[in-house]
Formats: sequence, structure tokens, C-alpha cells
Amino acid sequence: MRTYQSLSGSRNFLYEIQNQSWKGEVHSTFKQTINIKCESGKLYTIATAELDNAPNTLRVTDFFNNRPRVSEKTPVFSRNGQLVIGSIATIEAQSASEWQYPKVEFPRKQEYSRITERLKQLEQWLNHLESKGGYLLNQTQATAYEKMIHRMLQKESAQLLIYLKEKQLFQARQQLNRVIGLGPGLTPSGDDFLVGLALIFTTVNYPYHSLKQWLYNSRDELKKRTNIISFSTLDWAIKGVSRERIGSFLNELFSGEDEELLKEKMLAVLAIGSTSGGDMLTGMLAGIKLTLDLL
Repeated sequence: MRTYQSLSGSRNFLYEIQNQSWKGEVHSTFKQTINIKCESGKLYTIATAELDNAPNTLRVTDFFNNRPRVSEKTPVFSRNGQLVIGSIATIEAQSASEWQYPKVEFPRKQEYSRITERLKQLEQWLNHLESKGGYLLNQTQATAYEKMIHRMLQKESAQLLIYLKEKQLFQARQQLNRVIGLGPGLTPSGDDFLVGLALIFTTVNYPYHSLKQWLYNSRDELKKRTNIISFSTLDWAIKGVSRERIGSFLNELFSGEDEELLKEKMLAVLAIGSTSGGDMLTGMLAGIKLTLDLL
């Protein structure tokens, strides 16, 4: 059984491996990740070192280059500071660097005009990019089905934003059920849009605590309406946590001044998944605009 070295991991995952009796089983496998469902029902991820840090994730060197055959239901457990995958592999966690999502603060009122200009710049860049699908669909290359899904996404999310702007939170909660799960794929575009929206509502010093609480109160209902992988990402966003590159992008948007760096970080977000990055970005921009409209 070969031992692999971990490069970095989320602080809580590393602590649990090293200090607790951690048990689970392989839930799903992909080219660059393996998802593990632990006894509590939460998802944890082993990821290739080429990916960025993320919640409940351990980045491992060489594992995916010399990929051992790992099947669903394979038991996974912690032992002596290592993560053991059946009789297939062990992953050393003690030398990994700890990662946690950075603090992201919503801008102060005197900075709103600058943020508005930065939003306009982002939209300008997006209009000139080769879009992939979901919310950022290239209409000239899309199939009839993709166009139909795109119209539904636009319609249902626009109605959600109207309810939120009018502070009709009961109607907005009902409308969430028309957005969650909407769109094809492992993480539907509607889910990813909500991830982006949540990451704005949960920033430090966000001016409308009621919107954060509204999302938190909707958590159990959302869980019923999508798959465990997609909900895991959304649940972390409701807690104000996401992937490293998203936190980096938001901090540059809110606090930075370098246009080229902002564009670089935006492109890094767009590179997430097939359409997930673009859908999350759409949600983040919608959340910021909504907030500025409310003030």
C-alpha cells in the first residue's frame, strides 16, 4: 500500500484526521477529485495538487498522476495522522499546510461608487469572453435546449432578485425552489448562482443581516431539492466559505486597485468546472448589485 504526501488541507479536515477517529466511505470519483462521505453525512474531498484549496478538502501530490483504482463504498478512515483508503493507499497529513477561507469584507458606503465602476469593468470583460453555457450562454452556438434552460434560469433568478429587493422574504423563499436544481449537470446552474449570491450575503459587515438569516433558514429545504455534492458547496457558501480562488477574487474586487489582477482572478473563477464558475460569478455580481440598489 503506497503512501502519498498531502500538500495542504482545510484546517478542520487536517484537525479531524490528526485528532479524531474519522470514518467514512468513498462517495464518488472524478478525474481530479475523490469525494468521501463521512459518518456525519458531510462530504470531504481528496483533490489533485493542481486544484486550489477548498472547504473540507485535502490536496495530495502524485495521487492522481499514479491514480490507484478507487471504487465507491471503499472505506476511508484516519489512523496515526494519516488518511487510509481501504487497502489501497495512505495519505500523510501531518506535513500539510493549513488553509482556511480568507476574511472577505463588504465595502463601506464611501466605496460604493468605486465598486460600481469595477462591476462595469467586469461586465465589459464578460461581454467579450467566449462563454460556455449556463447563465453566460453563447446564444450563437447554443442548442435549442440550452437556450430554453438559459431563459428559465434568467426568468426564475430575476424573479428571486425582485422579491429580495422588495424584501418579500416569504415569496423569495418559495422562489428559491424554482432556482435550486435548475439546469443540467452535477452542480446545476441554479445552485451555482445561489452559491454566488450566498457568498455576498455572508461577507463580513454585510449591511442586511436579514438576507443572511433568510438563506440560513432555507437551508433544510434546499438540501431536499438537490444532490449532496451540489448542496455541500451551497451549504459552505451559506456559512460564508468557498474555494480559495473565489475568496481571492472577492477581496481583489472589494479592496484591490489593479485592473489586470482583477481580470486574472475573474478568469480563475470562470475556469471552475464547465459552467460553475460563470454561474457563481453571475450570482456574486447579482448579489452586489442588489445590495447597492437596496441602499
